[in-house]
Amino acid sequence: MSARSLSLLAAACSLVFILAANAAPAKHTTRHHAARHAKTSGPALIVRGDQVSTEGLVNAVAAAFADTGDGHLEVTPFNTVDGIDQALSGSVDVAASARPAYFKRPQESGLTFAPVAWDALVLITNTANPVNNLTLRQVHDIYYGKITNWSEVGGVDHKIDLEGVASPLDGVQFSFRRLMFGNGDNPVAVPRLFINIDSLQSDVALAPHALALSTLVHARHEKGIKIIPIEGVVPSLATLENATYPLPLTIYLAYKADSPKLATIQKLLTFLGGDPAGQILRSHDLLPYAQAVVLNAKSEKDRINLLGAKMVAEGLPPEYAPGAEFERLASQSSDFAHAIRLQQAAADQVAKANQQRIALAQAAGVDPSPQATTASAPAPVADYTVVSGDTLSKIAKENSVSVADLRKWNGLHGDMLKVGQVLKLSSSNATAGGAACKASATTC
Repeated sequence: MSARSLSLLAAACSLVFILAANAAPAKHTTRHHAARHAKTSGPALIVRGDQVSTEGLVNAVAAAFADTGDGHLEVTPFNTVDGIDQALSGSVDVAASARPAYFKRPQESGLTFAPVAWDALVLITNTANPVNNLTLRQVHDIYYGKITNWSEVGGVDHKIDLEGVASPLDGVQFSFRRLMFGNGDNPVAVPRLFINIDSLQSDVALAPHALALSTLVHARHEKGIKIIPIEGVVPSLATLENATYPLPLTIYLAYKADSPKLATIQKLLTFLGGDPAGQILRSHDLLPYAQAVVLNAKSEKDRINLLGAKMVAEGLPPEYAPGAEFERLASQSSDFAHAIRLQQAAADQVAKANQQRIALAQAAGVDPSPQATTASAPAPVADYTVVSGDTLSKIAKENSVSVADLRKWNGLHGDMLKVGQVLKLSSSNATAGGAACKASATTC
């Protein structure tokens, strides 16, 4: 083993686990209990998995799926491995995961991992941090422990407090490492770990020198944190769709091919590939998998090699490029190759369902394109009047916009609001709205 690997393993062995003892344990306990949705229709599908997938994707579409009469979802957020293992044992019907099957856990090849949506892996820091961009090479070196001070990436002279999630083989951490290093279980120098992504983000909001990994869906409305662009590209639904943002994240639903509820699971997957679910997912900054034409045109190997080429162009030694490790693992493990084949088969199922949807729409004389669906959707409300109890983050979440955009569109310089204040909810007339705010006595 190289000295480099030994140093990384030593760093991994010195991890500090920040558990619930100091941060509202009752809250975390409640989040992990089964959450039965109010709407029930048809057979129940019990879904368990990581917070990113269950709270970001499954909860978003649960009520709409129940409305179809084909079934309803009972969601229990916890962690990736637990969701996968319970799906394998038959204790739950579906595992929601932000990563694919892992070849070093051969039992995972007993599940079909169906890709259903794209999120974005994002680097988050405190809003007080002046760093507004990171290159892929810088991100790579930060997680390898080669860059340890914010001054090395254009920030203040202070140690980078790198934080992560403690859950073993966490979906977000795994997918990030697979893209950046070619191996989802690659050791990294993350000395400070938290019990879940919510506790992680809460700490970043209080720690001015923290850096952590999250997803666009989870980070977009969190007060006190900001998302750092990568290679000058801001993560968004648009930059996911045109594949210019370099760190996409696939969300999977994993299930047993011989599940007694296979018919209901297939109805759920078909529903997720349709237009109603697509509109819901897009409103949550998730890109429906069947509509991700540009992203789906390239394989995972292609995406990893593209990232590696960019990092090598930025000075990373070619032997450390992630594609080299990905190829080594693929050539040495039949389980790894089998997992990739399973993922491709699941992707083909989704593509087939999308083709059927298009054929049905065309037969009915309806334009099946996502653009047409979006165009025919009701226009968003242009203004919002503040009422007692409102906060910027609450208004942003309820209207599927970001806090940063609300500030920009309304000329706000803080988070103070006044009852009766009128806020613009889109870029239309934003300049006028900001000017009116400044000209009035309203707190901005």
